[in-house]
Amino acid sequence: MNISTQPGLLRNRSFLLVWMSGLTVMLGFSMFFLSVSWFIVDVLEQPAVLGIVLMSVSIPRVVMMIYGGILADKVRKSLIMFVTNMMQVFVMIAMITLYINDWLQISSLIVIALVFGFLDAFFFPAVSSMIPIIVRDEELQRANSLFQGSTELMFIIGPLIAGLLLTIGDFTLTFSAAALLIFISTVLVFPRFIGDPVPGKRTDGGSAVEDLKEGLAYVWNSSLHRTGTLTIVIINLFMIGPLIISFPILVGALGGTPFELSLLEGGLASGTFLASIVLVAWNIKHGRGRLVFVSLLVSFLLFFIFSQVTTLPLLVLLTALTGFMAMFVYLPTVTMVQEKTDKDKLGRVMSIITLAASGFEPIAFGLISLLVAAALPIQTVLTFTSITGLVLGTVLVWRSPAFRRLN
Repeated sequence: MNISTQPGLLRNRSFLLVWMSGLTVMLGFSMFFLSVSWFIVDVLEQPAVLGIVLMSVSIPRVVMMIYGGILADKVRKSLIMFVTNMMQVFVMIAMITLYINDWLQISSLIVIALVFGFLDAFFFPAVSSMIPIIVRDEELQRANSLFQGSTELMFIIGPLIAGLLLTIGDFTLTFSAAALLIFISTVLVFPRFIGDPVPGKRTDGGSAVEDLKEGLAYVWNSSLHRTGTLTIVIINLFMIGPLIISFPILVGALGGTPFELSLLEGGLASGTFLASIVLVAWNIKHGRGRLVFVSLLVSFLLFFIFSQVTTLPLLVLLTALTGFMAMFVYLPTVTMVQEKTDKDKLGRVMSIITLAASGFEPIAFGLISLLVAAALPIQTVLTFTSITGLVLGTVLVWRSPAFRRLN
C-alpha cells in the first residue's frame, strides 16, 4: 500500500473500516463489562470479587502487551485483529451458553476475563500500529483523534445501551448484543477488506527476547520516544489512575449517590471526547512538543485544585477540564511517536506506548487503595499524587529541551 496515494481520511476505505471496527468492538466491550459487573453484583451477589474479575482483564493485558507489539511487527496487522476478535466472539458464545444453563459462576467469569485481557494485548498494538500505515502522515493527528475520541464515546454509550437492554430483557440479550457487535468488528477487519501490507520476512532470525530488547533500546535511545513514553507514564501513574479510582471513594466520603458517581465518570469521558474533537478540527502541525508539556503541567494544576474541592458540581467541571487537558498530552505525543518510528518497529513501539498508557493505571489503583486503607483521607492522597506529578512533570520539561522544540 502506497500511503502517499491514499485518498482523504474520510474517503480512505481502509481507515474507515478500521475505525468502524474499533467503534463496534469498543461498544461491545463496554456493554460486556457493564453486564458482567451487574451480573456479579445483582445475580451472584458477590460485589467483593468484582475487583478480582476486573484485575483478571488487566493483568494478562499488561503482561502480554509487549509481545503483542512484537507480533504486530511480524504478522499482518489486520490478520491479528481479525483472529483476536473472532476468538472473542467464541468466548462470548461460550459465556452465553454457560449463562443459559445456569453454569456461569465467578470461576468461569475469571477465566473469561483472563482470555479477554490476553486477546486485548494483541489487538491494541495491532490497531495502533495499523493507523500510521494506512493514512498519510499529514492526516495522522486527525486519524488518531477521531479514532480515540469516538472510541471514548462508546464507553459512554455502551453502558447506557446495556442498561436499557437489561431493563427490557435479561443477560442473554445484553451478552448476545455484545457478541454481535464484536462479530461485526471482526468482519470489518477481514484482511482482504483492509488491504494492509504483509510485513517482510526477517532475515536476522531474531527471537522474541531479542526483538523486545531491540524495541526497548530503540525507544530509550531516541529523545522523542523516551520523553514521550515518560510523559505518558507520569500522567497515567500520578493523575489518570488516581483520578479514576478516587471517584467512588470520594463520592462515598462526601455522602453522594450512584448518580453523582456517574456524573464524575461522565465528566471525565466528556472532557476526553471533546478534546479529541478539537484535535480533529485543529490539525496541529507546529509547536506540538511545547503544547504537550504545557498541557501536562496545566492538567496537574487542575488535578491539584480537584484535590482541594468538596463541591460536586465543581468536581465534575474540574474532572472534565482535567480529562480535556490530558488528551492534549496523550494524542499529540502518540502522533509524533508514530510519525518518527520506523515502520518495521511500529508494533513494538506502540505496544510500549500503550503499556505506558494503560499498564500503570493498575499500579496507581493499588497504591491509592493502600494509602486509603491506611486511613489517609482520599483528598490528602490526591493532593500528594498531584504535587508529585507536577514536580516530576516540571523536571521532565526542564530536562527535555529537544522535545519542547518539536513540531
